[in-house]
Amino acid sequence: MPAQKTQAIVIRAFTLQESHKIITFYTPDFGKVKVMAYGVKSPKSKLSGSLELLNHGMLLFNYRENKDLQSLTGFDLIEGFDGIRTDFARITYGCYLAELVDAIASEGDANPEVFELLRNTYYFLADTADVPLLVRVFEIKFLDLAGYAPQLSQCANCGSIVAPSPLQNSQNPVLVMLFSVRLGGLLCGMCQHRDASAFSIAPGSCELLKNLRKSELGKLNRIRASERNHRELKLILGSFIQYHTERSLKSLKFIESVLEA
Repeated sequence: MPAQKTQAIVIRAFTLQESHKIITFYTPDFGKVKVMAYGVKSPKSKLSGSLELLNHGMLLFNYRENKDLQSLTGFDLIEGFDGIRTDFARITYGCYLAELVDAIASEGDANPEVFELLRNTYYFLADTADVPLLVRVFEIKFLDLAGYAPQLSQCANCGSIVAPSPLQNSQNPVLVMLFSVRLGGLLCGMCQHRDASAFSIAPGSCELLKNLRKSELGKLNRIRASERNHRELKLILGSFIQYHTERSLKSLKFIESVLEA
């Protein structure tokens, strides 16, 4: 097959020996593409500096079927997202989003909507007021596009409409909703016994998550989330992601230990 040309975002980079790199891109036309980039660490390389993590550019590579590594022939930088790189929290969350895409997306499985979501999120990440909320928006939208959408309206077990119910073993009449990571979403009162590890969340957190699922990234600054909303949305989506990736993401652990400590 002749050389291929496509937009791409660097989502992973691994240094090999002194001057080479193995780089994983996410593209709209080929999904994940992993390439061997020979000599790019050398100061004389024309690609030196352009293949940094999160960079968006035009990728040129020679496609070889049934090969784990493709051959890089060029990468023309379009956007380096400098507004993210100058802020420690924003670049850290940006790396988490790249690692999340790398963990769930499959090589050769093209999904242009995922590429657009990742690219647009990086644009808004530079100046959004509530960075964690933007990350939650990305997570729920990405899960939807990847086919792992949590059920937030009907019971994940029986399909009935879910309504808030009183918190069990509580003296206060607090209404909550139960979310099961294993079963894939909310549980109704009749199915609560199906998962003893299901956790309770406020109805308001559930409604907020449903709103974020359909909200536009550019209108996110109009949405306000309480401390409880933030905590419960992170619990829902973080647990759901860990269940489906079957691993703990290194960047997420770093965020929890440094940015959210």
